[in-house]
Amino acid sequence: MTSITDDYPFVFVDAESVRLFDLASKVAKSDVQVLITGPSGAGKEVLARVVHESSGRSSYPFVALNCAAIPENLVEDTLFGHEKGAFTGANQINKGFFEEAQGGTLFLDEIGEMPKNLQSKLLRVLQEKQIYRVGATKPIDVNVRIVSATNVNIKHAIKTREFREDLYFRLGGFVLNIKELSKRPGDIEPLARIFIQKHSNGSQTMICRSAIQKLLAHSWPGNVRELENVILRAIILSESDEILEQNINFDEFPDDEEESAYTSANVAQMPIDNVFPLNGTNKLSDLKSNSELSEILNALKMNSTRDNAARDLGISPRTLRQKLNDFRKAGLPVPGPYART
Repeated sequence: MTSITDDYPFVFVDAESVRLFDLASKVAKSDVQVLITGPSGAGKEVLARVVHESSGRSSYPFVALNCAAIPENLVEDTLFGHEKGAFTGANQINKGFFEEAQGGTLFLDEIGEMPKNLQSKLLRVLQEKQIYRVGATKPIDVNVRIVSATNVNIKHAIKTREFREDLYFRLGGFVLNIKELSKRPGDIEPLARIFIQKHSNGSQTMICRSAIQKLLAHSWPGNVRELENVILRAIILSESDEILEQNINFDEFPDDEEESAYTSANVAQMPIDNVFPLNGTNKLSDLKSNSELSEILNALKMNSTRDNAARDLGISPRTLRQKLNDFRKAGLPVPGPYART
C-alpha cells in the first residue's frame, strides 16, 4: 500500500491501481505533459502528485489550480500574474501560478473548463516556455511541467469546438485514466482505514467486518470523496470505538426539481411538439439550435442525472445548464425547470 500524504491518501492495492501507479511512475521519469482523465472524486489530483513525487522535479513546488473554480476574468491573472499598475488596484507585482511552480509541476484541474481565449494563451506558453504577466511587455522564462485533468469527454469537447485540438495534443503527451472506485474494489477497505485514522482524533477506532462488507457492496457514485464522507459520518454516529454496520449510511440523493424533470422516463414522455413545435420557422440558425437541443435532450433521456448527461456530451454540468438557458432566451421551447431563469 502506498499513500502520498495524510491530506492526499491514495492506495495501490487493487490490481488496477497497481497498474496505474506503475504507469504513472514510468511516465514521471520523462518530462512529457500528462493528462489525467476520470470521474469526479476518483483521485486525479492525488495521481498528479504521484507523477510529481516520482519525477526529477519532486524537490520543487507542486502547485494546483482548479480551472472551474476561478472566475473567467481572473484566470489569466491567476495563471500569469500581473505587473504593478496593470489595472486599478494592482498596487504591487503579483506572481501567477506559473512562476510559483517554477522548476516543479503545475496541476491544472478541470482543464476542460478553461475559457477558450485562455486556451490559446496556454498553448503559446507550452510552445514558447514563456509567460507575460498582465500589463507586462517583457516575457518571463518558465520551466514547468504541466499535469492536467478533466472529468469531461475532451474529444467530444474538441468536436463541439469547446476545446482546442492543438492544445489537447500538447497537454496529452501521455494520458492516464483513473477508474471509478467501484472498479477498484481492492482499494476500498484500505482507504476506509486511512480515513478512519484521519478522522478519529487520535483514538483507536476499529471497523467490524460486516461494516466492511457493506462498504464493498456499495456502488460509490461519488468515488473516494464519498467514501471519506461516509466514514466521517460513521465515526460521528458510532457510540463506541468500533464502527458497526448500522453506522454506515450512504447518501440517498433525492432528485431535486431540476434533476427530476430530466429523468429518462420524464424526457421520454415529453411530446415532441413541445420540444420542436411546427411553427413554420425554417431559419438555419433555428434548425442548428434545434439540432443541438435535440442532442442534449437525447443525452438527458439516456441518463438518470444531468451530470451523467453532461459527461456523455463532453461538457460540464455548468455548461449544460448555460446552454439550456441560452436556448430559452433564444425562444426555443425548453421543457421543465429550465424554462425558468
